[in-house]
Amino acid sequence: MTIRASHEIADTWKYPHPYDFYDVTADPDDYHEFVSPKLWPEVFQQIHCHGDLVGFFSAQPIAEGTAFELSLGMHPSLTGNGRGLRFVNSGLAWLDDHEYQGRMVLSVASFNMRAIKVYQAAGFVKIRDYAQVTNGGTFDFVEMDLVRST
Repeated sequence: MTIRASHEIADTWKYPHPYDFYDVTADPDDYHEFVSPKLWPEVFQQIHCHGDLVGFFSAQPIAEGTAFELSLGMHPSLTGNGRGLRFVNSGLAWLDDHEYQGRMVLSVASFNMRAIKVYQAAGFVKIRDYAQVTNGGTFDFVEMDLVRST
């Protein structure tokens, strides 16, 4: 990730309702973390296609490095068009290629059924439901864990 790309994502990517929940500007703490290199996760990749910034993918070690918390996002114009599974799988493949081989977990707002379906298709299963304070309120989330085939 570069500072320029982080600001492009944070300042200009605006999703339609109800996905505007994912606008980086929706929560001041999230915004500060997203544009501050010292606060970035261990893996924080900007994704380009044909020279255009199309997404980001991050992985932060948790549980003493035996697990990674994932976060990702696609450009608003690319969401809802059947590209999500390929995007998620390419991020997971990058992690595998770079020897990030622990447990993979992510959280998604419970209303975001299209993302949940993509994550399930990529091999994630629901672990638990929980409430989290963010974006000026308390929202329901789903934690998901990647089940790798053996």
